[in-house]
Amino acid sequence: MIAAEIITIGDELLNGDLADTNTARLGALLRARGLGFGAGQTVRDDPARIAAALALAASRAALVLVTGGLGPTEDDVTMQAAAAFAGVKLREDEASLARIRERFASRGYPMTPNNRRQALIPEGASALENRAGTAPGVRMEVDGTTFFFFPGVPLEVDALAADHLLPWLSQRVPAGSRASHTFKTFGKTESQVATLLEPLPRAPDLHVAYRAHFPTIQVTLHVDEPDAGVRSARLEALSTEVRRLLGPIVFSEAQGGSLAEAVVRALAGAHATLALAESCTGGLATAMITEVPGASEVLVETAVTYSNDAKTRRLGVSEALLAEHGAVSEACARAMAEGIRAGSGAQLGVAITGIAGPGGGSADKPVGTVHIALASEDGTRHRALRLPFDRARNRVVSAFAALDMVRLHLNA
Repeated sequence: MIAAEIITIGDELLNGDLADTNTARLGALLRARGLGFGAGQTVRDDPARIAAALALAASRAALVLVTGGLGPTEDDVTMQAAAAFAGVKLREDEASLARIRERFASRGYPMTPNNRRQALIPEGASALENRAGTAPGVRMEVDGTTFFFFPGVPLEVDALAADHLLPWLSQRVPAGSRASHTFKTFGKTESQVATLLEPLPRAPDLHVAYRAHFPTIQVTLHVDEPDAGVRSARLEALSTEVRRLLGPIVFSEAQGGSLAEAVVRALAGAHATLALAESCTGGLATAMITEVPGASEVLVETAVTYSNDAKTRRLGVSEALLAEHGAVSEACARAMAEGIRAGSGAQLGVAITGIAGPGGGSADKPVGTVHIALASEDGTRHRALRLPFDRARNRVVSAFAALDMVRLHLNA
């Protein structure tokens, strides 16, 4: 397996002006080939620091991907640093210069003199045509290590990687040597999910990756095996065991599948309809549902009943109940769910009421107290939450928990 590293270059990455997305996109590209970054460095636009980073990466890796610092301005010094590291001079690549001139001419813009800098590459290196921008990419070999240099713009990284890095990898790494399967979960922390998966048999060909994407946890199985039949059978056997170990907390086995998609799919499959009554979430659960194509087939109605008066007027929650139990209570959540179900004619009515914070809590009902209820023809069920997060996250978890209650009810 090829040892790989990445270096991202730019003051903006270290100053907090710009988030690095290139590591993720190139990491995903390598992962599809059964490879991965062993390490990464982020470096300022400083030739000496960049050269040192190149030397360190070369001491550990056979493939080094570098992004950033290939533009026309004085802080674009990556090629200068690369030449110094390799012990060579910069040369002007005529083909790259011609393409830069043509790109400006085709757009009707004058080419300023500083754009000529983008055609400078280290002696012995190869310029890589960039269909998405002016600066060429560069491939350079130094003492057994292959370097690919890309501009920092993600669109250009994607184009250069597709046109030059992937063909290079295809000649050296067999395609399809890795198979992966993803599980998305809700209701357990990352450590709790990992504990549930401790009985999963480990082997050198298996890598289990965890990713927290609040408030969900994603688990991906990677199986490395050159034989396609063995690889497929191994992944299916492991996936079956993961389903058994994780049980109902898995809501999706698709890379991009959301909880709301799972809920809409479950409602459609059961020929059921849904109505929501939201208080502390302010329509957040509804927004999640309506992001899914086809939601109009299953979502009948939503009522955001923030005040007690609205709960009484719109949902039929009695003033006596509110006086005795309060708006944040099991009794109120049940009455809200039953009221929205009766008023809308939906098969399922779901209600959320709580104290999102930062104020409004008490000793009996602290911030983070949330009550969720689901009313159906079989009766009304209730769930209480005690959430430790800030206002925004308390609202998100409450909305997720309400939708997950629908999913679990339909899949029971």
